[in-house]
Amino acid sequence: MNQNTGRSSLIAIAGGYVLYLAYELLKSLIDNAPTTMPRVVQILAIVFFAAAGISLLVFAWKIWKKGREDQDQNPVDIESGEGKAKNEEEPPET
Repeated sequence: MNQNTGRSSLIAIAGGYVLYLAYELLKSLIDNAPTTMPRVVQILAIVFFAAAGISLLVFAWKIWKKGREDQDQNPVDIESGEGKAKNEEEPPET
């Protein structure tokens, strides 16, 4: 697992959790659960958390996609653990 894959996984987990918070706020709003927050503040919080969660998930997907593209362009030799530079060409064999 490369660094981008690990980072994107953590960001995706955070985005999922923030979306879960938005869902729980929405559920309490629909159920008319007693709360000290005014309805307008609840709605604004739901919108904010939903937008933040979706943004984090999209950002994580872009990081993951970029990491996969980099990995495809720069394959790593499994035995030595070394990869080639992006523009490095193979020397001609004699």
